[in-house]
Amino acid sequence: MRIARAISELVDGNILAAVVGLLGLYVAITTIREYLRLRHIPGPPGAGWSKWWIARHQMRGTMCCDLEEVADKYGPIARVGPDWVVVSDPTEIRRIWSVHSGYQRSPWYKGFRLDPHRDSILTANENKEHYRIRSKVLPGYGGKGLGNQEVPVDEAIVNFVSLINREYVTTNGQLRPKPMDGYRVFQYFSQDANSAIEFGKPFGYLEKNSDFNGIMEAVEILMPATSVLALFPSILWLVKTPLVKPFLPQPTDKEGVGRLLGLVQGLVQERYREKESPETAKARPRDVLQSFVESALSPDEVQSEALVHLLGGSDTTAATLRTTIFYLAAKPTAYRTLQAEIDKFMKSGKATRPVITDAEAKSLPYLQAVIKEGLRIWPPITGLMAKVSPKDDIICGKKVPAGTHVAWAPLAVMRNKQLFGQDAQLFEPGRWIATAEEAENAKGDEKLAAVARLKEMEAVQNMAFAMGSRWECLGRRLALTSLGKVLFELFLRFDFAIANPVKPFEWANHGFTLYDNMNFVVTKREAAV
Repeated sequence: MRIARAISELVDGNILAAVVGLLGLYVAITTIREYLRLRHIPGPPGAGWSKWWIARHQMRGTMCCDLEEVADKYGPIARVGPDWVVVSDPTEIRRIWSVHSGYQRSPWYKGFRLDPHRDSILTANENKEHYRIRSKVLPGYGGKGLGNQEVPVDEAIVNFVSLINREYVTTNGQLRPKPMDGYRVFQYFSQDANSAIEFGKPFGYLEKNSDFNGIMEAVEILMPATSVLALFPSILWLVKTPLVKPFLPQPTDKEGVGRLLGLVQGLVQERYREKESPETAKARPRDVLQSFVESALSPDEVQSEALVHLLGGSDTTAATLRTTIFYLAAKPTAYRTLQAEIDKFMKSGKATRPVITDAEAKSLPYLQAVIKEGLRIWPPITGLMAKVSPKDDIICGKKVPAGTHVAWAPLAVMRNKQLFGQDAQLFEPGRWIATAEEAENAKGDEKLAAVARLKEMEAVQNMAFAMGSRWECLGRRLALTSLGKVLFELFLRFDFAIANPVKPFEWANHGFTLYDNMNFVVTKREAAV
């Protein structure tokens, strides 16, 4: 018996050792095979062997700047993971993003599901499914049949101005107890404007001047973990398991992301109840949510799309506002030029009061140049935005095998010196004015070259919204409308100064940029009307 037991233990041990050995051999062969696929593409040391490089830089919140450095060092295409490359050539990126390229979103997008069980316009990576959802929500984003969407934006701007006057304006040299938190107040404005457009009434952040239900803070806490988790889509199935479900935000929560889920869920359910009552439905003013309800999407899909519209659209606008105002406050020549244009327009008597129209804002060339430069110098969305192709491709002269995650380096693209000049790292709205004037006044070949350059500058800057691609941001039109209006009205009425020029703010970027201590001192302008 002892001999038999010893033999059995020996056999069991040998089997276990064999299994472990085979598993190790499989991992080694798989790792080597993955490395060899892209060995001809340069990149940071070690990046080809594991995802540690890309995950580490994502965790510390500096990925957008790190990818710019990678592009500068290794060229227009670089390897940043076993099956990841990053591209900084804007022409190649636009080709990859084009409708007919054959590329689709990579599984990376799955990490940003607001509902772990369901895709949305933001996360659908199969092209046919993305097109299906897009065709349903496009009328709502485009404002088709929804009346004048400038009205709720104007109301939010009036409330925003009132908040600044009430809480933050420094008068008679007396500082307010606290400066204006540029990170938060711009979120309050964009959230109120977007919620009014989407649901017919604002959430009321500007009135309360606080993140009163903890939604914004909760989203910011989740963002770093989400951006890293997106790099490992194979483990996302864990989120769907009963074991994890109790720890996820719930619509019954009293604050945080769960509170937002509950608010949106309640509004969607209310619309479907009204849908059963023709008289009630007829009396309700049309808004974006109503367009979604009438789009043939399921109630659960409507809820997902409503969340995307609210969070995505509002954060894009807020991010561009805070970045643009910060850069203006640090660039006196641009600051004074913008206010001179605003004052001149006011003196012409053509400005609609109390808020200018979108058409009026678009007629002001320097204001539009400021918006373009704000979007260029620091795009509101700087995520990896990875795409994959089912076929091998040639990118920047290098063969890229099918299934490779192809990301972009947003700052390297937007600060391309060949296109934007040797000062591309600087905030300079005048570059748009100078190029436009050259395109208008030059003759012959010089005119053709200037026109082509201006078009290319605009095409690259519009990549901030993925414009012209299959995945173009549907909220672009509304975001640009809001930006023109609110920048005009703020710089007409107020002056903004950085509260602590030595250390203006702290930041971390996880696709969206999070700021802390981004404080401004606000004073009322004498020229205010």
